[in-house]
Amino acid sequence: MDTMPSRKLTREGAMKVLEAAVSAAEAMGRSASIAVVDDGGHLLAFSRTDKAELYSIPICLAKARSAALTRFPSGKKSPTGNERDDHHALAITLAAGPGSFVSVPGGIPLFSRGECIGAVGVSGAGHSDVKIAEICGFDRCSDYTKETRLYLVTQR
Repeated sequence: MDTMPSRKLTREGAMKVLEAAVSAAEAMGRSASIAVVDDGGHLLAFSRTDKAELYSIPICLAKARSAALTRFPSGKKSPTGNERDDHHALAITLAAGPGSFVSVPGGIPLFSRGECIGAVGVSGAGHSDVKIAEICGFDRCSDYTKETRLYLVTQR
């Protein structure tokens, strides 16, 4: 049988990302829901700060799933750096399913040794969603080089 080894995000690793996100949200004085998923978009860890809105729960999960499945930050920018117009973003969302692709920023893929191991999604903190996700994603994944960070941030 042909197989290949793959890296997996552990529960312990997911909890470290989650704690970093909660700490970042609290340091910014923002309420948020945070989801950490594996590379297939399946939930590994979740938390909601005390005053986060309930509707932010499914949104953070959708952002995380989108980032894990596309291996690219959620939002309207494509991996080629082009801004998708509303019609194109909606068409992709409908085709892929709203649980698989979202055009709202706040989901960041997590990489280890060049392999996607999962993603984090943040919702409820307004424009701070992306910053919180980037902070915990970049700080917890040691192989985000300066060039990778610059690429992901400039693609937003």
